[in-house]
Amino acid sequence: LVLHFLPPYCPQGNRIERVWLDLHANVTRNHRCRTMDQLMVRMHAYLSARNAQRSASPSLRRVDLRRTS
Repeated sequence: LVLHFLPPYCPQGNRIERVWLDLHANVTRNHRCRTMDQLMVRMHAYLSARNAQRSASPSLRRVDLRRTS
């Protein structure tokens, strides 16, 4: 058994950090939404496009984008 210790913050070892970086670059950076609904529409469009891409990793599952409100 070999233990591999990662630093407390390791964006290279955490795939979701790359998603947040891309999301920020394409949705929230320099994009002004006047309402939360506008932001949700942009987020939904981004996630829908991202989910349409095929992934070889079974750990990257489709996000359910249905609104509950």
